Parts: sequence; structure tokens; C-alpha cells
Amino acid sequence: MPPNELIGRGGAGRGQGRKPISGDARPYKLLLPAELRAKLDELGGAEWLRTQLSLATYLDEINLEKAMNLAARYIDAMRQLPQYFSNLDCRGPLTHVMTGVRVLPLGDLSDPEDDGGILEVIYPGGHRVEVNGYALYQMALAEGVRWEIDSNVDDIPRRKRDVYQARIADLDEHLRRKHSLI
Repeated sequence: MPPNELIGRGGAGRGQGRKPISGDARPYKLLLPAELRAKLDELGGAEWLRTQLSLATYLDEINLEKAMNLAARYIDAMRQLPQYFSNLDCRGPLTHVMTGVRVLPLGDLSDPEDDGGILEVIYPGGHRVEVNGYALYQMALAEGVRWEIDSNVDDIPRRKRDVYQARIADLDEHLRRKHSLI
């Protein structure tokens, strides 16, 4: 056998090694302590991290300032509800103050005739669901009204409070006294 022939070995050369996920993908070194590395592995490793970065980039690109379709109008209406008051930036998606769920309009945002009214709900882990905008708006409206009423139970005469509102008032009084919030 000639000395320059290899038997059953690939050796170094073109096409060897891990294939890139895309043509412009480049390695990025990330140093993490053991507990953070374990958490990253638990969440899905590099694939999960790529998904999170893609989502963040997608959210940064959304600009609702000139959005006019029905879905965007639902978003504008829901911005007025107390569970979304924390949204100071009116250009991007809604973020629910208690859950971190983000709500985005879908469709042709610049077309006022686009009456699809479909919204996208994005959960903190990145899971995405398309929902009927009217249905979500109705649920958000009910939640917002309940927040308004229950956060102002002092405005409701004691005899007209439901059991839930009476318990809110009692617990509020107890916690205010106990933690000097009065």
C-alpha cells in the first residue's frame, strides 16, 4: 500500500466538524458559573438562547406608532386598562404587569381595512399563541374592571360589598396596620 493512503480514517479536511446553523453564524464564547450553565442546559442550551435572542430582536422591531388595523386598535384600547398601565412605550407590544405576557397585533398593521383582529400572545418562556383579538379584549376588560373596583373597595358601602370585596377590605386593613402602611 502506498504510504500516502489512509485506511478507514477521515482526517482533517474540508467538510469536517460541526456545520453552522446559517451562513453567517459565528461562535460566541460565554463564560458561566456551574449553576448558570446547568440552568441554561435545563432550559434548552444554545437553541433556547437563540430563540430568546430572536424573540427580543423581533420585539424590538415592532413599531405600533402608525399601526391602524383592527388588531392594533385592540392593543390601543387595552393600553387604557390598569393591568397594562406599566407600558410607558406606546410603540411596542403590551406587557401584562402581573404575568409578563406580551400582546402584539398581527396582520398588515398599516392597513385600516385589515379587520382580522388577530393578536399574538407571547408568554415569558417564549411560547406563542395567536388569539381572537375581540375575545382577549373582552377578558382584559373584565380583568381591568375587577382591578378597578377591587382596588377601591373603600368607595363601596360595606353593606353593598360582595364577599370578595369585603375580604379585600379586611385584609388591606390588617396588612396596613401590621406593616405600618397607613
